Amino acid sequence: MGALSDIRIVDFGHYVAGPLTGMLLADQGANVIKVDPPGGPTFNSPANATWNRGKQSINLDLKSAADLDIAKRLIAQADVVIENFRPGVMDRLGLGAIAMTKVNPKLIYSAMPGFSNLDSRSNLQGWEGIIMAATDVFRPIADYRDMIQMLHRDLTTRVGEPVFTSEMIASAYAALISSLAITTAIFERNTSGIGQAVEVPLYDAMLQAVGVLAMIRPPFRAITKPIFSGFDHQYQCLDGRWVHIVATVPRHAEAFLNAVNRRDLIDKGLAKRGLATKTELNALLIQTLTDVFKTRTALAWEDLFVELDIPGARCLSSQEWLDHPQATESDLVVSIEDPVLGTSRQPGLQVKLLATPGEITSPAPTPNQHREKILTELLALEQRDAVDRKQVDYQDNVDFPLAGIKVLDLCIILAGPTCGRSLAELGADVIKIDDPGRGGVLYHHDINRGKRSILIDLKTPAGLEVFWQLVDDADVIVQNYRSGVVEQLGIDYDSIKARKPNVIYVSLNAFGDQGPWEYQPGYEEVVQALTGMQTRFGGKDKPILWPYGVINDYGTGFAGAFGVVLALIVKASTGKGQHVTSALARTAGTLQSAHLMDYAGKIWDEPTGPYARGASGFQRLYECADGWLYLGASETSNIPEIVGQNDGDALEPSIERWCLARNLEDAVLELTTGKSAAYKLTWIEDFSSDKSNQDRGLFVTRAHAGIGELRTTGPGSWFSRSKIHIGTTASIAGSDAGAILEEVSRWDLDELVASNAIVLP
Repeated sequence: MGALSDIRIVDFGHYVAGPLTGMLLADQGANVIKVDPPGGPTFNSPANATWNRGKQSINLDLKSAADLDIAKRLIAQADVVIENFRPGVMDRLGLGAIAMTKVNPKLIYSAMPGFSNLDSRSNLQGWEGIIMAATDVFRPIADYRDMIQMLHRDLTTRVGEPVFTSEMIASAYAALISSLAITTAIFERNTSGIGQAVEVPLYDAMLQAVGVLAMIRPPFRAITKPIFSGFDHQYQCLDGRWVHIVATVPRHAEAFLNAVNRRDLIDKGLAKRGLATKTELNALLIQTLTDVFKTRTALAWEDLFVELDIPGARCLSSQEWLDHPQATESDLVVSIEDPVLGTSRQPGLQVKLLATPGEITSPAPTPNQHREKILTELLALEQRDAVDRKQVDYQDNVDFPLAGIKVLDLCIILAGPTCGRSLAELGADVIKIDDPGRGGVLYHHDINRGKRSILIDLKTPAGLEVFWQLVDDADVIVQNYRSGVVEQLGIDYDSIKARKPNVIYVSLNAFGDQGPWEYQPGYEEVVQALTGMQTRFGGKDKPILWPYGVINDYGTGFAGAFGVVLALIVKASTGKGQHVTSALARTAGTLQSAHLMDYAGKIWDEPTGPYARGASGFQRLYECADGWLYLGASETSNIPEIVGQNDGDALEPSIERWCLARNLEDAVLELTTGKSAAYKLTWIEDFSSDKSNQDRGLFVTRAHAGIGELRTTGPGSWFSRSKIHIGTTASIAGSDAGAILEEVSRWDLDELVASNAIVLP
């Protein structure tokens, strides 16, 4: 039985964000009623077989008084409403948050518009491509090396033409963050008895994927030092295929160079850290490895990576990933008998809970399949509900929803710390525990804000005892080491559960908790290569890392926080903790859910590669006289009339000629109508410095004692009642040790420092 088995959801979602959110919640046991217009889902895509799995279906004509009344009655008996219309649409139907929370004060109302109701662009058609144009996703990228340099070069530099991606990342991020926000509101409601409105605009959600690239101090200069080298790179192999290796750790680099009989490169210092800062040596390494990798096939190299236990993989297509042993021998990909598509392979669950495991209870329904059943159940609920509802102002403020929850964050790099940061934003007290021997903490200032910091050497007896005292006082422990590492340290789930039975323990890794690659080391780049993301973006001839190169990391962080809150809901009613798991490869499935599926007769024809411009003439990039724009339009729009398309002319060439004859400003204005929108490609420095974005808290500038003025992204979700805690800037690593120890330990700080158990900054 899933964590949300007693939750009833009415899903008015269309296209991607809404249905995907409903799917994530249905996978965790929620009873989700999918409401579609009379003709069935608005977006006629095979991916509906994924997004609508586990749901019941009813078709309602909201322009009909009778069907509108049914919709209101369904909401009156629901725990959660999901909708992703433009702001004001549901209000005009009488189904908006203010109206329905008065009818049902316990209701959690989740909205996912393209742009917030507080955004001046709220009336704009929030097509996926419009959001990505507004957030620099289509940025021109010459190759992988150009992309990775974004972290430490002038952000105003652009090379080449924009690159379209068919993957709907903004919608997927909105779904992940909305799932976290909805379950948080449920958790809070279980105490207060009152629901609230939750908003996660696609634009706001997409900024969460920008992450560290927007972390700057004026003038626009990234604070992250270059970390990439020829050992974090793609190489073409003997068979023309590509691999991505990440051997930036010296022991990995040395193991690889020894295996290919290039000890001479070790002697020259090419396996050392910091190589990326030594331009000539790094260039020599890339040149040498380019020749080395052409001596074996891509599969042979992948087998060697596994044998040597170093991060690396082939750059596969999505279709190939579905047949990879890690996908076929784990539950990262599942097989479902769909009533329309037949046997369908699609992504598995995003989050797994040991004690209350979610499941895919049924395939996606056919349109209106459960109408009679839904109406019968609705009548029974209405007859049973004889209690007068108290009228409550849903705008009343309350405390932080996770106030009183203590979290130990043992994580490294990005995914795990993002999980901890998300919990801190919701009010949890998060203690960041770092290993003093690891050196500088990557992305520290982005993902550790709002936390307290302590440096503990868990390999010392005293350090380990301090950790156990912290465990005694904690509710949640989060770690993202690869499988096997925490077992070696003796701080795995079973060990901690033996001491604290009700603990919630979260494990995040690259490839999941089962399958032949469970224990394989992995990073963002490797997961993108293996699951088809690099190929989809760059094409089979030259795979390219995504423009926001850590989208699986950040996404897995939000998924981990989602799992924590699910477990907290269960613990509140049962008193029991449990083990929560997720992985970057699971997130890659969610982010690619629009296309990552297979069935009989499937044609893999989505746009890929650097020369793709869009999915159709109505949804694509166009060049104007002074730059590029994205056009998002309904096929029933008057775009053909605007551009003067003549009978017999193809649409795309007509729009191309029309745009090239105009400047951006004029073209955007003329192409934006009731059923269409156009948006110029916007760069990071433009939207991160935009005053309206800063006023809304999407970007936060604060003083920092160590580096001066610092700008980071703000939260991606907004609550009508609950507070959200942006958090102070990340403290200097280890600076909170004294205060933390005073709360839980009788140890003398000076003694701990002298024994090297605790390290002070």
